[in-house]
Order: sequence, then C-alpha cells, then structure tokens
Amino acid sequence: MDIPLQAFEALLHSPNVPTVCRALNMYQVAAAYTQLSGGNPLEPLAADVRQVALEILSRPPADPTEEITAAFDHVSALNVLTTLAQPADLALITTVLETTQDDQVRAVAALAATTARRG
Repeated sequence: MDIPLQAFEALLHSPNVPTVCRALNMYQVAAAYTQLSGGNPLEPLAADVRQVALEILSRPPADPTEEITAAFDHVSALNVLTTLAQPADLALITTVLETTQDDQVRAVAALAATTARRG
C-alpha cells in the first residue's frame, strides 16, 4: 500500500466527514499490514491521526447520510484509537463508551479504552 503521506494528510484534514472516515480507516488497514510487511507506511502521521480521531470523538456522532451510517465517524475514530490511544485519551473514550446508544460504538470504545489503559 503505497500512499503518499501528503495525499493521506489531505484526506485526513478534509472538511468532508466521510472522507476523513476513509482516511482513518486507511490508517487502520495500514496498521494491520504492519504485522505482515514489517511497517506501517502511514506511521509518520500517527500523532496527527490520533488528534483527528480525538477531535471527532469530542463532537456528537454524525447523522447517517447516503455515504455513511449513523455514528460511522465515531466508529472510525475509535478503530484507530484501538492502536493509538494514550492514557490521556481515556476520559474522552470513557465518556463515549458511557453515553453512546450504538452497540458498535460501544464495542469499539471498549477496545480503545483497553488500549488507553495500557498506554
């Protein structure tokens, strides 16, 4: 997966929520390939990805559109936090975990909280 970092960064900071979700999901796929290939090509942007994920979680979840399901932004953000969460993120992740009505968000938030605790 050869993704130029500049192009990925543009997706990550897009004003379009589905595009940002795609970028977060691309990061997670690249991170999964790390086990097979020995390195995540997007790793240099890990701190930026984590920050975008936290910003998404600080807002109410997105409403469904033709492009994304309800709370898909929160699911995407929490997915990357299952690998990138730090102890400082635990309070925000716990708030999402305790307030969401979405089972998928709750499940992924629990995984992200575990990562944050290990930090």
